[in-house]
Amino acid sequence: MSKYFLFLLLLVLSTIASAQITEDARLWTGISISKEFNDLEFTLGTEYRLDENFSHTDKVLGEIGAEYKLSKRFSAGANYRYARDNDYEEYSYELSHRFDIGVEYDIKFWEFKFKNRVKYQIQTAPIEENNPTYIRNKTTLEYKIENKKKDIKPFISYEFHYQLNDQMTINRSRFSAGSKFDLNKRNSIKLFYIYEYKFNRKNLQVGHIYGVSYSIDLK
Repeated sequence: MSKYFLFLLLLVLSTIASAQITEDARLWTGISISKEFNDLEFTLGTEYRLDENFSHTDKVLGEIGAEYKLSKRFSAGANYRYARDNDYEEYSYELSHRFDIGVEYDIKFWEFKFKNRVKYQIQTAPIEENNPTYIRNKTTLEYKIENKKKDIKPFISYEFHYQLNDQMTINRSRFSAGSKFDLNKRNSIKLFYIYEYKFNRKNLQVGHIYGVSYSIDLK
């Protein structure tokens, strides 16, 4: 029994030793504009992202999306993203397209708001690779602090990515915390931090993502 346990322990330790863990600090910045027509809301946005400890342009992207309110608690939406992904090692870049559709459920109790979003996502990949497809699930708990007309909404969330093709497994998780600040009725700013963990791959990756975004609601 002791020999069997020792063998398993050595196997686990050798696996951990062979896997390389890389860490990186990133910065995400973005701006978006939204307009609501009854139960339908359109959003247009752009982002600029840095990686390699804020020293390198990771990607520049543009997005357009729509969300429809199905009922008091359910909504459905679709989103398209066009991005330029930069590769600092190859001194080159790739253009990618991403499309996703999903549904969201939310419920309010006291000053809290609980939301759960599930979406199906497909993204283009290089010719020699399969286009990755995912099921993404994100759970968020938000709290509303009323301060006259300038509400403050701190939040925490957890999200995981389940890859359907090739791997058929969960290979990424994100823990987030931050707050949204309403500057006035139409303008708001959001500050956040994301701990991202990519696993079930040869090299484990940990990302510390710091972000700020500015939103304009045209009402």
